[in-house]
Amino acid sequence: MRLSLAEALVHVDLQPGHTYREKVNGRTVEVRVLDDAATPELADQVMLEPWVEFPFSPMGTVTANQGPPQLPQPFALTEQDLAPE
Repeated sequence: MRLSLAEALVHVDLQPGHTYREKVNGRTVEVRVLDDAATPELADQVMLEPWVEFPFSPMGTVTANQGPPQLPQPFALTEQDLAPE
C-alpha cells in the first residue's frame, strides 16, 4: 500500500511556523508549516528603492593606444643609494 505525502502528513501533529526535516530513503525531506495569516507580497517587503543615482564627476579623459605597452624605464639603484645616511 502506498500513501501520498498529503495522506501521510494528515497523521502527523504539525505546528504552524515550524520546519521539520527527516531522512527518507537516503534523502532529506523538509516540511515547512505556514501560519494561517496571509503572507505579504514580496513587493511590500522591499525596503530599498530600485533606482539609485550615483554622483558622477569626470576627472579627465583616458585614451587607449593599440600596440605593445609603453612601460616606464626600470629604476636603477647604485651602491651609493643603498648606503645608510
